[in-house]
Amino acid sequence: MTVIPAPDRSRGQAPAGIQAKYSWIPVFTGMTPKTYMIFDKVVISSGTDGHKIDVTPLLLDPDNFFGDHQVDHLVKFKDTYTKIIGKYQGQFGPWNLKNIEKNQIFVLENYFDDAKHLMDNINNIAQKIVFNSVFYHDTGIAKEYFELAKEGYKLLTKHEKQFKIKDKNILAISLERAGLITTRLALGKSQNAKLDQEIRVVTKRTHLKGEAATNLSVTVLWRDKEQLKQINKKEILISDFVNPASGASSMAFVLAIKKLGIMPSKIFHRSVSLTQAGTLLMKKALTELGIESVFYSVGVASTLSPNYYLIGNRAVADAGHILRHFLPKE
Repeated sequence: MTVIPAPDRSRGQAPAGIQAKYSWIPVFTGMTPKTYMIFDKVVISSGTDGHKIDVTPLLLDPDNFFGDHQVDHLVKFKDTYTKIIGKYQGQFGPWNLKNIEKNQIFVLENYFDDAKHLMDNINNIAQKIVFNSVFYHDTGIAKEYFELAKEGYKLLTKHEKQFKIKDKNILAISLERAGLITTRLALGKSQNAKLDQEIRVVTKRTHLKGEAATNLSVTVLWRDKEQLKQINKKEILISDFVNPASGASSMAFVLAIKKLGIMPSKIFHRSVSLTQAGTLLMKKALTELGIESVFYSVGVASTLSPNYYLIGNRAVADAGHILRHFLPKE
């Protein structure tokens, strides 16, 4: 941008009785200011020539990484998500009923007491598990948690017409592990049901050596890469217990298929819980990518820990680890 001086109308050029001061008028010369998008800093490493990436030497704690070590993509979000840690402070817009409805975000506990009561029960179990991790291995606790998840998805089905949610006859993306279970719950199918329109993707959130503890990365492994072509320009459903918490796993999936030249037209998110900050961040990011989105959930959390887990009175613990007891049998 350059500037040129405006005429000095005080030198006999201004109407009688009017004195104009010397001023500068901005003139745009064709240069467009750079627009920064949410995921501009993201780096995606991908396997080449049919080979996978071995992430083992990159992992901060490989012994406690329970995902696949040979993957198709490693999506490094760097510090992108640090801004959503803690209690949501409105950095991505207001979280109120009018604004979220306008943005196609619908949370049942904002409307129905039974949804609120169900989320209270999930929080009670989660607090017990967080206090003592041995309960992750207690099948009785896990069964109770699973039944609450099932009830949550029944509530979502019960009220879907009220919110004009139409996501049942489209491609379903199951993000393993918990996504395999919640996709079946969302569609009202049995635990071991074979789904014709299911596309399985393995995503695993992790931390890398040499990065801050609050930086996030996600590994992505395709179960069937050819299936991904079905997604292009289509509406898809992503069901997960929490979707999103940070949103990193779902966004890693979206950014990885984008690198393959594949983009869905619209994503429906159906979940037991989500977070205020994660949802509004993801909504903005998907809009930047030209993807419509709907978020439909039973409950909502306002606070994320530095490890990106839901805390406060809407904790859920590690849902994937609890629900692993109910994975579909191959």
